[in-house]
Amino acid sequence: MKQKIKNEILKAVSRKIPEIENIKEKIKVEIPKEEKYGDFSINAAFLLAKPLKKKPIDIANQIKQILEKEDIFEKVEVAGAGFVNLFLSGKFFKDILKKAIVEGSHYGEIKQKDKGKINVEFVSANPTGPLHLGHGRGAVVGNTLANILSYAGYQVEKEFYINDAGNQIKMLGLSVYARYRQIEEPDYPFPEEGYKGEYIKDIANEIYQHFREKILKLSESEAIDFMAEYSKELLLKKIQEDLKLLNVEFDIWFSEKQLYTEGKVQELIEILKEKELVYEKDGALWLKTSIYGDDKDRVLKKKDGSYTYFAGDIAYHFNKLKRGYDYAINIWGADHHGYFPRLKAAMLALGAKEDWLQVLFIQLVKLFKDGKEIKMSKRAGKFITLRDLIEEVGADAVIYFFLTKDSNTHLNFDIDLARKKSSENPVYYVQYAYARISSVFREAKEKFNIDYKNIDEINISLLKEKIEKSIMKKIATLPEDIIKIAENRQPHKLTILAYELASDFHYYYNNYKFLQKEDERLMEARLYLLRAIRNSLATLFKLIGITPLEKM
Repeated sequence: MKQKIKNEILKAVSRKIPEIENIKEKIKVEIPKEEKYGDFSINAAFLLAKPLKKKPIDIANQIKQILEKEDIFEKVEVAGAGFVNLFLSGKFFKDILKKAIVEGSHYGEIKQKDKGKINVEFVSANPTGPLHLGHGRGAVVGNTLANILSYAGYQVEKEFYINDAGNQIKMLGLSVYARYRQIEEPDYPFPEEGYKGEYIKDIANEIYQHFREKILKLSESEAIDFMAEYSKELLLKKIQEDLKLLNVEFDIWFSEKQLYTEGKVQELIEILKEKELVYEKDGALWLKTSIYGDDKDRVLKKKDGSYTYFAGDIAYHFNKLKRGYDYAINIWGADHHGYFPRLKAAMLALGAKEDWLQVLFIQLVKLFKDGKEIKMSKRAGKFITLRDLIEEVGADAVIYFFLTKDSNTHLNFDIDLARKKSSENPVYYVQYAYARISSVFREAKEKFNIDYKNIDEINISLLKEKIEKSIMKKIATLPEDIIKIAENRQPHKLTILAYELASDFHYYYNNYKFLQKEDERLMEARLYLLRAIRNSLATLFKLIGITPLEKM
């Protein structure tokens, strides 16, 4: 809203004072600390004093005379030595409410996706087991970030990088093979570093049931390879199913394996050689990442001739760069903090701009129930899966709770709180606001035969209560707030917007009557406002990924 106000001011004032165009970047549109000083205040008069060689107070009075003629301002006042205080008009708020009503759950969204092309890569879990809570938090953060970037006018593609070329897939095969052999030979040794979860036994039993005859005809190494590939595909399918429970779907599934089968890693090495950015030392091939801000150079090819994981990662991101993305945003676990500088250095070496590669880090999630932490150990195979949590508290609670804090801070997830059907539970609280509004509309139809959808003309001046003004301002600033959140890559702040709007509505609901036949014009105005509130909540819910409930 600030930018909209600023644009209107510049448009009006520049016709009489063209010099304002030269200082427009320095003009600040501020919200006064006290309501008696208006909705906004501007400092333009002080900035124009020197070029116009006039006192700020005189310029402020001139600006006042200009802006008083604009219909978006109800009143304009000069304060202090030259501040101009602006009071928004009923017409301004009426236009805002109408926009929110017309645009529905896409309120304020920028339709033209021409700000740039962004790749958001997230989850990218090894297909060696079910998704854990960290994966779930990353999924929610990545999906919501993609949603708000699209809302803000970017062309966004969501990508999952399938880690299917490393030792972890071989270990998956060995783990399943060991469990398979144990069905007939209980003492068959299990690999020390193998995957110990019960799901490995389930896969082994499935293979034993359906492919025993086939396995008997294979050598041991062939059987392990078969089980590795079968298990990988099965687990990848389960990962997709689990993510769908959180409304997370990807545009691109990129296989790590194809980087090697298509020679992309060696191709990258040749490009770096041409740029004279690599050298040999101690039998290994090194990349000069220290030139581009890394604390030391990094190995690309080991003494034995095998590529490092880093080499594959650079090839993957170089592939993204060649696909024409203006930005590549990765959602990584907190244990990758030290990895970012070296990958960024590599991409700078390959010609990427300074902020092309961006990373949001995901900190640990701790689960609590009955006031106690639920201890987990992935190594021992004892952990709560993402699906377990979704089945326990519901997808909406999981999504909302994962977004209640900055992703780079630890999150304590209280299962008991997430299941509560009271205002203590934040997701229940915001969804209840939407449901309450829907119940008012149903009651309006049943008691007074009023269809809220048919109310298209209201007297905005009837909405004069302080809480009504506060809510209308929140609705007015919502699109700008969402876009700012997108640009700052802070998806968790959506839950703050949703909670604050819901809180204002609940106060409004508890203290004022909406349905009153003795004053139909006021009733219609308030129903109109409720419709705008509901659409604003629906817009936030859509971006967050939770359900707008008609009844609770």
